[in-house]
Amino acid sequence: MLPLSGWAQSGQSFSLPRYQPGLAVAIRAGTAGVGLDVFKSIAPRFTVRAGASLFFYQGQLDSGKPTDVVQIEYDFRLKLASFNALADFYPFKRADFRLTAGVFYNLNQLTFDGTPTKEVKFNDVVFTKEQVGTINGKADFNKIAPYAGLGWGHPFRGAKLKFMVDLGFFYQQSPQVTFVTTGMLEPSSDQGAVIEQNLQPLTFYPILNLGLSYRL
Repeated sequence: MLPLSGWAQSGQSFSLPRYQPGLAVAIRAGTAGVGLDVFKSIAPRFTVRAGASLFFYQGQLDSGKPTDVVQIEYDFRLKLASFNALADFYPFKRADFRLTAGVFYNLNQLTFDGTPTKEVKFNDVVFTKEQVGTINGKADFNKIAPYAGLGWGHPFRGAKLKFMVDLGFFYQQSPQVTFVTTGMLEPSSDQGAVIEQNLQPLTFYPILNLGLSYRL
């Protein structure tokens, strides 16, 4: 009787965390911005969620060196904005590991405005900054972006408050760049294709989110 009793006691220690279906909310932050998700339980191994993310950043950078004949100062603005609809599958009974697939509605955008930092002297002729011209550009991405990833955290299993991790990427395709120049810089208006090429690595946008969920 003792071996059987010991087996029963050890079996109890490996009992599954209690599954409690319903709704949960999660706050998160990461490469998609700061966001909020709402989870709905479908089955012990399957949940769905919808959410939104937002982040703004603006800054300045200069092209070339101050000693260059023409140096352009760029003011740029980065907007990360998206909505998501995702489904989570938990392949293991005893672990919170999950596989995720779904779609993002992608509103990410990069805009920039460039102006000369100084007058330009060429063959003893001085051109004002206005005569040198300006550069204005915008990079938009495909609105519908499929997502695939993995993560950790089951909002309907165990404790009400859970740590959540998401790691994956969404496919936003190649950017569409609008590039407008004026003045002496006008011959550079064909550089939009070069910028699109430089932004190619963003075709697959990486997602890393950390957050907390709370079961309602």
